[in-house]
Amino acid sequence: MSLTLALYLVLAPRLNKILWRPMLFHPVLGGDEWSDVPEIAGVKGKDVYFQTHDSCKLNGWYYKLPGAKYTILFSHGNAGNLYTRLPSIQALLNAGASVFVYDYRGFGKSEGHKPDIRGICDDGCAAHDYLVEKEAVDPDTIVLYGESLGVGVTTQVSTMRHARGMILQSGFASLPRISREHMPVLWMYPRLLFPDPPLDSLAILKRPHPPLLLVHGVLDTVVPIAHADDLFRHAAEPKQYIRLTTCGHGDIATTNPEEYSSALRQFLGSL
Repeated sequence: MSLTLALYLVLAPRLNKILWRPMLFHPVLGGDEWSDVPEIAGVKGKDVYFQTHDSCKLNGWYYKLPGAKYTILFSHGNAGNLYTRLPSIQALLNAGASVFVYDYRGFGKSEGHKPDIRGICDDGCAAHDYLVEKEAVDPDTIVLYGESLGVGVTTQVSTMRHARGMILQSGFASLPRISREHMPVLWMYPRLLFPDPPLDSLAILKRPHPPLLLVHGVLDTVVPIAHADDLFRHAAEPKQYIRLTTCGHGDIATTNPEEYSSALRQFLGSL
């Protein structure tokens, strides 16, 4: 009995990071050949580095669009790095906003041996602090943007930092829920044995939050649209929701860029 209990605890998502981290994070590191920040939508990006509270140096790109009223703080998903977000950056610039996109620890050119849930949430707060403290961006003009895993990061940041609005794209309701859907064996673990924080966006959105726009592809097989439906149903006002009927999970900015950019422009105009 004691051996069974020990095995149960050793395999728990919260306690065995060596086993579960590779299933959750799929970073792509940046090489020396990635020395130039690409120009996107006619805007030259600024390559920046900033520190987290635990002295981890992160890399980000800052695209300051002339005349833009809002700056979008972009927290990306669990795979790739900055270079795999070029279509999203372009769509956000085309919507009329400046964009600051950054890599979590262990992604791209950011330092850090291995990402974890608490670490990437701290990274999101550090990115917000960089905009306010180093670029003199008014917090009331920052719009938080989360993509997939970054939705959990974004809602977590929204509880600790001020923002004018929040856009959540292709995100899950909570980490325990999506984990159990992909791996039913995880139903044997209570929420207590999942990583902390549990990235429970549903619980966060039930409480007061900045004006919200939810964006999700109806054809998403990674994070079923039922997650977005539930987030919208239970979220406090003010809230908006766009269901993109021709899009899946990672193609929001490329499959239907016109409808996507239009929704972004309308939301930013409503703030």
